[in-house]
Amino acid sequence: MMHRCKFLAQACAAAFVAAACLALPAKGDTLLSGFEGDLSTSVGLNWASNLTKSYVAAGATQGATAIQLTHGTGWTQDFTLDGGAVAPLVATSDKFLLDATVPETAEWRQLFIVMQGAGKGWTQSDAYNLPAGATTPVSFDLAALGLKAGAASGDQSWWQVYLIFQGGDVGGASQITTTIDNIRFAAVPEPATAALAVGGLIGVAALRRRRS
Repeated sequence: MMHRCKFLAQACAAAFVAAACLALPAKGDTLLSGFEGDLSTSVGLNWASNLTKSYVAAGATQGATAIQLTHGTGWTQDFTLDGGAVAPLVATSDKFLLDATVPETAEWRQLFIVMQGAGKGWTQSDAYNLPAGATTPVSFDLAALGLKAGAASGDQSWWQVYLIFQGGDVGGASQITTTIDNIRFAAVPEPATAALAVGGLIGVAALRRRRS
C-alpha cells in the first residue's frame, strides 16, 4: 500500500511539473519595441508615423513608458514598420503580441494589424475591440494566418507591419488616443514535444515504482 501511494505521488508530481513547464513558451518572447522615448526596434528599424506621439507611463507594460498615439476617428493607417530585417522574426515566431490601452473617455476603439512581405501578401486581422479604461493584450496569430510560413519561404527582402486605428470618444472629439507598448514575437511549444515531455516524466515515475 505504501509503495502504491508513493508511486501515485510521484506520477502526480511528474505530471504537475510537466504541465507547469509546458505552459511556458518554447523560448522567451522576443521584444520588438518597448517605446522608451523613441520609435526604435530590436532589429534596427524604426516605426514611421506622422501622428502626434507622446511617451507616457499610463499603459506601460514593459519598461517605464508606452507610446500614446493621437489619431482621427476614421480608419487611420499611419503607424508602420517597413524593412526586411523583421522578416526573420516573423519566420520563426507563432504570435505577434502587443498591449493596447484606451482612455476611460472612449466610446469605442478598434485596432487592426496588417502584415505583408516577400512570400506573403496583405494579411489583415479582424478588428480587436479595445474596452475603455483598460489595457488589453492583443495576439496576432502568425502561424494560423500563413505569415510565418510565408516569411520563411520568401527571400525576406522586404516586410511591412501596420497598426491601424479607428474609434470615437464621449463628446465626439475629432482627435482621440490609443496607447501601445510591449510589441513582441513569441513561439509556442509543438504538441508532439509537449506529449513526449509528459510521457517521459510519468515514465520515470513508473520506473521508480518498479525499482522500489
